[in-house]
Parts: sequence; C-alpha cells; structure tokens
Amino acid sequence: MTNNADRGTASPLDPLNWGTKTVMLTGGIAVSLTLGPLFPVLPKIDAALAHNPGDHLLVKLLVTVVGVTMVIGAPLGGLLTDRLGARKVLLCSCLLLTLAGTAGLYLDSLPALIASRLFVGAAGSAIAATTMTLINSRFDGHDRAKWMGAHVSLAALSGLILQPVSGLLGEFGWRWPFALYFLGLPLAAVALFGLGNERPAHRLAGSAPSAQSLLTWFPTRFAVLAVCIGSVTYIPTVYLPFLMRQAGVSSPFLISLVGFADSTVAAIMSMLYGKVHRIVSSHAAFAFSFFCTGTAMLITAIVPGVVGVVVGMTVFGLGMGWFVPNLMTAAAKQVTLDQQGRTVGLVKGSHYLAAPLCTIVVEPLSRQFGPESAMLAGGALSFCVLAVFGYQIVLRRRVQSVVITEPETPSLRWS
Repeated sequence: MTNNADRGTASPLDPLNWGTKTVMLTGGIAVSLTLGPLFPVLPKIDAALAHNPGDHLLVKLLVTVVGVTMVIGAPLGGLLTDRLGARKVLLCSCLLLTLAGTAGLYLDSLPALIASRLFVGAAGSAIAATTMTLINSRFDGHDRAKWMGAHVSLAALSGLILQPVSGLLGEFGWRWPFALYFLGLPLAAVALFGLGNERPAHRLAGSAPSAQSLLTWFPTRFAVLAVCIGSVTYIPTVYLPFLMRQAGVSSPFLISLVGFADSTVAAIMSMLYGKVHRIVSSHAAFAFSFFCTGTAMLITAIVPGVVGVVVGMTVFGLGMGWFVPNLMTAAAKQVTLDQQGRTVGLVKGSHYLAAPLCTIVVEPLSRQFGPESAMLAGGALSFCVLAVFGYQIVLRRRVQSVVITEPETPSLRWS
C-alpha cells in the first residue's frame, strides 16, 4: 500500500484534529454499548418477560441478535465511509444508536425489543467500522497497530465501566440499563462539531473508486477467522450470567463484577498490542490468544463455583485483548487505501455474524447439559483454531529453513 500513511503519519490534506483523534479512539465504545448493558440483567429480563420455553431463547438473543444486523451495518458503514466520508456516516449512526437503544425504557414485548436491537446492531457496527477505517486509512505499520490497540483498549475500558454501572442500574429494575444508550449523543456531537470534513478514501488516494470484483481482492480467510473469533468471544457474554446464577449468584451487580476481571485484563493486553506487534508475528499472536481462551473456557466449565468462573474469565481476557487489533491490523496489510473501509466492514461483519450463530448452535447443548457445555464448546473451537495456527507456524518455519530464497507460500499468509 502506497500512501502518505506509510510513514505512520496523517495525510497532509487532512490533519488530525482533536475531533478526528477522539472519534478514532472512542468509536469502539459503540460496540460496548451494543453488547454490554443488557449482560447483567438477562436473568431479570428472563424472569419478567419469558412466559414460555421459546421466550427463554429470545431473552438470550437480546444480546446476540444484534449480530444479525451488525453483519449488514459493518460492511455498509465501511462502504459508505469509502464513498461518502466518515462524518455523515458517524452522525446518522450515532443518532440511530441512541433512538433504538433507549427503546427498552418503554417496550414490554420481547419481539419488539428484538426488533429494536436489530437497529442497535446496525448502528453500533457502522460506527465501529467507520472509526477503524479512519485508523487503517491514516496509519500504517507499527503506528497503525498502536492506534488500533488503543482503540480496542478504550472499548474494553468502556465495557469495564459500563458493566458495573449497568449492574447497579439493574438493581432498580431491568429497564434502567437501556438509559445508557443516551451516551450515543456525545459521540454524535463530536462527529458533528469536531470531526474534519473527512473525504472519501479514493479521493485521498488520488484515484477513482476501485472497480475490481470483491472476490479478486478481498482476503476471505480473514472473514472465516473473524467468525471463529466472534464465536469464542460471544459465548461467555451470553452464558456467563447463567453460570453465575447456577452458582447461586443472581445479583446483576455481582454478575457484572465477574465480567470486570476479563475486561480489565483485555484492556491492558490491547494497549500493549502496539509494542508487542514489533516483536511477535500475527500468527504467534493468534495462537497465544486462542490458547488462552480455550484454557479459560475449560477452567470455567470444569472448576465449580464462582472461583472457577472468576479465574477462567481472567485468563480469557489475556487472549481476548489481542483478537480484534491483531485481526484488523493483519487484514489491513492485504488491501489498498480505497479498499480499507470495505475490508474493515466485511471482516467486522463476519465477526458479528458469529454472535447469533453461536447462540443458536450451542443453546441446545446448554438446555440439555447446562451452561457449562456451551463453555466447553467454545473451548473446543479455540483449541481447533489453535491447532491450525500451530501447524501453519511450524510449516512456515520449515519452508523458510529449507528454501530461504523462495518467496513465502501465498496460502500461508495471514499478515
């Protein structure tokens, strides 16, 4: 990729002002808002609104159904950012996030809540895709990894704050956490008044929009990997509250504190990613992440009580912190400047698609054998992907040691 960002600096045509920096760093908060506020109150919503066996699945889908429209919102947000620029996309998405997110303050119907959550998913993923596109378009190399790590770290920190706040609000009733979606308004204000007139990517690159077919340039392997990462990430989000309830903990605030451990560790790991990126390959980072998440979910499933859950989720944070920055940084290396938005959108869309898919797949296991079985399924997936990366690492080193002068096998390239 050849552009002014190759040196890790902003384009001279579009200097980084306070609004652009704020948007790039805080856009991930939209994902925390999309997924996080309902996590501690799922058991309360279940008790209030689940009146038949099918309703219990709908309650769980309140968290993960957002993935259905995230799959659409992320690619659409990335495409529109490439074509129209970031400001318009962010402003509309932030307003939609606020309007749809606060619907839980007055809706009583599970189907209606599910419908509102679909709009939340589309808006939140569009915000995330747009802000990540800004990072990938403005920076390259280690600076891109540093900013992406900071973006993900701040998203994790926001989740760290939102979880106990949501839990405290949940003590007054299951509706109160929906008020947190009013936080979309400050981000909309920054986009309106602080963000520069971000031009479409093809204008920054000095060329017309690319007419290439998607299949000719998009690195599909990253979409597959994103589905695996999403599945591993979202299973604990859905089933951890029910594991805690099974262990005798029903307070939303206490449930939120358990999520505090992995969010803290994940935020620290994300912040360190920019430095680690200089010495660790993307293959090795992915292998480390999947080893940690697989081990963590195994601990959570087989060690009884709250202790097992807390220890397991702390280890889980070690792996989760590198997933998204490593995935997005590696994918960005494969495409040109005017393809960054679509690449971010499609990879993030695949990541979000995993949320409803993994819930539908593992819910029968959870009903039959308990929430521990869902965690075991996530751990098994982690170890399967770990085996793939382990094989790739060994094979790459073997090829490089035998034929040093030959180029790297294309099928082995993930970064």
